[in-house]
Amino acid sequence: MSFLKKIMRAFSGLRLNDKQPLYGKQLDYVLVSSMYAAQQSAYLNAFETGLSKGEIQTLLQDHWGIDNSEDAKSILSGLITRNNDPYLAVVYAAYANKANYVEILKSGLPEDEHLFQRYLQVYRAISAAIPDAVSSGLFENYAALEKVKDAGWNYGRASFIARCCFDMNYLSANELVQYLEESYNGLKNCCKTWKDYTASYVYGRALSGASHNAGMIAIADDLLKNGKSPLMDKTFI
Repeated sequence: MSFLKKIMRAFSGLRLNDKQPLYGKQLDYVLVSSMYAAQQSAYLNAFETGLSKGEIQTLLQDHWGIDNSEDAKSILSGLITRNNDPYLAVVYAAYANKANYVEILKSGLPEDEHLFQRYLQVYRAISAAIPDAVSSGLFENYAALEKVKDAGWNYGRASFIARCCFDMNYLSANELVQYLEESYNGLKNCCKTWKDYTASYVYGRALSGASHNAGMIAIADDLLKNGKSPLMDKTFI
């Protein structure tokens, strides 16, 4: 299914599981996946995605290379720990002082040319993505963006992928809850509000080089303002 078709399908209505809805903290855990879920027209309020096995298998195999439990746990671990990278702070500090970015990167990173080139590419990616993220109104200013970075994107994807893997029996129910809780706690350390989360998700997606981010901004707006959305009555994570 193409991205534009997904957008059209998403706006046919946010999907809720009326038979087995989640409440309280479990709902909060699942809502970390809400941006990805809304994009895929999956349930927003249940452990199960509500997608067909064929749809989930295509998503996991084609986009994530996940065919089994081992693959799932490796991908999820990588996403959940991504924002713990200590050198990300160096890259954002370099962006805040662009005139001296090379010196800041070199002084803040280990003396390793391969590592320097890796984070130089990260610097270039954020330099390309940040101006649009701020000018589009996602963030009031650079300082607001720097606080959350792309945490919503990483934890949001981890949460939804965990749900998909649960549907495919790659994760047990206990393992699913463990990954959802870990993603929620990680997100909460970075983002104070659900608006922070949606903005961070869109920014992270742009940072990855993906297109059609205007559509994702519209999905974020729908999640925050649509009376049917579980996020409508929530402010703080």
